[in-house]
Amino acid sequence: MTFSRPSFDEYYLAGAEWASTRADCTRAQVGALLVSKDHVVTPGYNGLISGIPGCATAGNCPRGRHYQVDPDVCAVCKQSTGIEFQCTCYRPVRAYACACGDVWPCPDSVAPDSNYANCAATHAERNAIERANPEDLPGATIYTTREPCPACWTLIKCVGVQRAVWRVGVSGSGFSTWEREGG
Repeated sequence: MTFSRPSFDEYYLAGAEWASTRADCTRAQVGALLVSKDHVVTPGYNGLISGIPGCATAGNCPRGRHYQVDPDVCAVCKQSTGIEFQCTCYRPVRAYACACGDVWPCPDSVAPDSNYANCAATHAERNAIERANPEDLPGATIYTTREPCPACWTLIKCVGVQRAVWRVGVSGSGFSTWEREGG
């Protein structure tokens, strides 16, 4: 019988995946795990700050309110409108509509993984870094379930994190790494 153990990168990436189960986002469940000197420092996941109603659980996401809806289902009362009928709330049926009630494409909508300007959530990487003790950051490795966004990359580099590891590929079976030069 052959026994195999995961590499440390695979082990800690599994921890980031576990952290992502706490994410409260309508678009992506992202997790992060900050590791320093081979011990777990803090997990992080994306969502609004503590105490604020969540994006997914409370419908409090400015990005998640804008998506194309089925023209045969009312965006308000969710009743089927059929081809020539209006629902019981008597909202006009549009051939293409946004869930917010505007026309589609809605001027407030943004594609997934683009323009985070109206994202109210704290990203998983920021969440983990902010919860860590400052002395644990220099030389640490951050494991994430996806490549960090530009703002998170800036933070990761500024606080002295030495290395970043994230999942890649359609099935998420591989991973990619970044390491600070001179480290």
